[in-house]
Amino acid sequence: MTTLIEKNKAIALRFAQDGWGIQSDWRGVWDELMSADVVYHFNSAAEPIVGLDANKAFNEILFQGFPDIYQRMGDIVAENDKVVYRTTIQGTHTGNFLGMPPTGKSVKVNDFTLLQIADGKIVEWWYECNLLEVMQQLGLVSA
Repeated sequence: MTTLIEKNKAIALRFAQDGWGIQSDWRGVWDELMSADVVYHFNSAAEPIVGLDANKAFNEILFQGFPDIYQRMGDIVAENDKVVYRTTIQGTHTGNFLGMPPTGKSVKVNDFTLLQIADGKIVEWWYECNLLEVMQQLGLVSA
């Protein structure tokens, strides 16, 4: 018998692997795994991004900035309705990213994702990576 925690972990892993923007059907995976009114907290921004369509649009821009982005899965921990995982991401900045033109430079950073899952759908999503480190590796700010 599969527990709720195991089911939630499987949803999070599917999101992390198949819902990643370099996968051809990532939008379809998001349709399947996310609630229509999902709330996304991106790097401690003051205001979350609310709604599935708004989140797809926002993340599509991020993925276009680093079309070769690669994610290596680290730890994953689940408890009750929450799953957190750590990954290392790396890619080359060959497209616009958060309003910045391509630099052609590569970046590699660690990140954390925390998902809240209810009734088999991601309802809230927190994401944190060190954007200062990203900007330093891109040569956009000095160390």
